[in-house]
Amino acid sequence: MTGSNAGAQTIDQPDIDVRMNRAKGYPLFEVTAKMTVNANVARSWKVLTDYNRLAEFVPNLSRSQVTSSEGNERVVTQNGFAKFLFIRQNIDLVLHVTEQPMQVIDIRLISGNMREYQARWELQPQQPQQPGDDGHTRISYAGIIAPDFYVPTLFGAALMKSDLRHMLNAVKAEIEKGNDAEKEKRP
Repeated sequence: MTGSNAGAQTIDQPDIDVRMNRAKGYPLFEVTAKMTVNANVARSWKVLTDYNRLAEFVPNLSRSQVTSSEGNERVVTQNGFAKFLFIRQNIDLVLHVTEQPMQVIDIRLISGNMREYQARWELQPQQPQQPGDDGHTRISYAGIIAPDFYVPTLFGAALMKSDLRHMLNAVKAEIEKGNDAEKEKRP
């Protein structure tokens, strides 16, 4: 990796906000995050929507599989786990995913061990900053997550923020890794 690539990969660390409320009588986390990746929208979209490969690079995700697909809608089954101090909690979800190609991915819970789960990824192209640069993508993530299992109230938001940071950094690295490989193939 050259020095210029190393610098490009750190152009923007994820900006993450996690808020917990108990208005419904159980912990509900409202999360938002934004990051810019050193890759165009097409590359970013390719990684985010390759649901069958997500477990290869997303921490704590053991399995992700498309179980049905029709048009711009998918049903995705995911299995993973969360760690809270010395407690390990399995997470099993069946998700309905709706795609607006190259722009938005909406996710909502069909079934699993969450009381509520919905998320939205949005991609916005950013202008190239140098000649030969394919551009960057601003990725926004927003979610509402209410586990149907114990989450330590005192540390819940901090743990959620840490898990989200690890996930976003892994996604960012995977997007940029492929972008670097594609650039190396060019004459």
